[in-house]
Amino acid sequence: MGKMSLSVLGEAEVQLIHERTLDVFEQVGVQVGHDETLARLAKAGARVNGAGGLVKLPRQLVMDLLALAPAYAVETGLNGKVMQVGGDNRYYLSLILDPTIVDYAEGKRPPRLDDVRRHTIIGQSLERVSTMMRMEYPVSDVPGPNSYYRTMEMFLSHTTKHTSAYPTSAENCRDWIEVFDVIADAAGLDARTSPLLSVAIAVRSPLSIDGINIEIMKMAMSRCYPVISTVCPMAGATSPYTTAGTILQANVEALLAVLMVQLYKPGHPVFHGNGPSVADMRSGRDLYYPADKMLFKLAATQMGKFYRLPIAGEAGGTLTCRPDVQNGAESLAYLLASHAGGQNLIGGLGSLGNALGMSAEQIIMQAGLVDMAEFLARGVCVDEAHLALDSIARVGPGGSFFDDDLTLSQLRAAEFFSSPHFDMSCGHEAGALGMYEKAHETAEKLVSDYRPQVPGKVIEALGRYFHRKCQPVGVNAYA
Repeated sequence: MGKMSLSVLGEAEVQLIHERTLDVFEQVGVQVGHDETLARLAKAGARVNGAGGLVKLPRQLVMDLLALAPAYAVETGLNGKVMQVGGDNRYYLSLILDPTIVDYAEGKRPPRLDDVRRHTIIGQSLERVSTMMRMEYPVSDVPGPNSYYRTMEMFLSHTTKHTSAYPTSAENCRDWIEVFDVIADAAGLDARTSPLLSVAIAVRSPLSIDGINIEIMKMAMSRCYPVISTVCPMAGATSPYTTAGTILQANVEALLAVLMVQLYKPGHPVFHGNGPSVADMRSGRDLYYPADKMLFKLAATQMGKFYRLPIAGEAGGTLTCRPDVQNGAESLAYLLASHAGGQNLIGGLGSLGNALGMSAEQIIMQAGLVDMAEFLARGVCVDEAHLALDSIARVGPGGSFFDDDLTLSQLRAAEFFSSPHFDMSCGHEAGALGMYEKAHETAEKLVSDYRPQVPGKVIEALGRYFHRKCQPVGVNAYA
């Protein structure tokens, strides 16, 4: 069976980007803002300028460290499902919280605590979603630092799936590590051997990693939690104003995270992940989801495959906040690039508004677009049974295949595309809902039908933990 495979780089171009990546490491260097790491790099054979943190890594050192990185990352959740993330496997991540919520009735507004509950329940209920992330952003109806803790408690009280954390500080990461120690203990698990959490670290463009993210990385490695690199060069601002130049720099930065992990803990799982964007030279804004994103995603996936690493990146997304043609076109293009390109962890279902917003309906509509992307990427089965010569001969010229034996046998075989999230009525059914309206109806039903799935002991342990962490109004939680 031939499968759809998308790529934008030929073998020679992949090799060229790899060679120039080694040139950047060896001749240009990277900046590392962490004294302990600089000492480790120097001991390993890198040329280190301690005063400025500039590090130049010989080609062989880069290759030796890359050889230590595993091809798969194992992730799991309280639901007991084990994910082997890498190779030909695909898993999808949904959003829980963003700076802007596009409400079905109210339109654009700030997030509220109940949005966290609703979005977590939707992600928990959708089979397509394997993991979720809650952005470290306050909600408008809980004041002060308690907003951060209450959203975390609400999130973790409604999901048994794997969690992806994107810490914004070392203190923030410590909270994630602590709370998952609490969860694991209440569930009778060992946090050091149960990868319930994965942890993202940021590489700052161009070509820099700071001490905070090294410390976050070390905390993840103190457990068995996979590390995800977040790399976001912006062409024309923090990376070269060419597609190829930004692809090269993004590859260096993605590998920088891999090298740092292997320097500290050889064999620890780490994702090759990057999500470049383009600077709008008319306004100075970051265009995170332009058409160029499809090219960036395909190139990043090809490079991740070249290094035999598990690959992470954003999923569907769109520049607009509207449920319109542009939204669908952009979302499908990026989801198809992710799936047919070979990305393993496909993140951010629900994203819109240039990655600064989300909605419940967007999560569900993009789940439908995942159905379409997966179906298209599956390709066409061409064998004797599917070529159906016997059926063609039996029906003959001018006949009908409605009651043919092959037709009857294939009715439940998913030979042709179908998804509950699409309007498949073609205008023939009175009152048929459009995709946006169907998504809203589905969201309401999932939330109303939800029954708690997190074990009672875990809920109780979370309540005790967050009762200790929350502060009286006006008190700084990190003071």
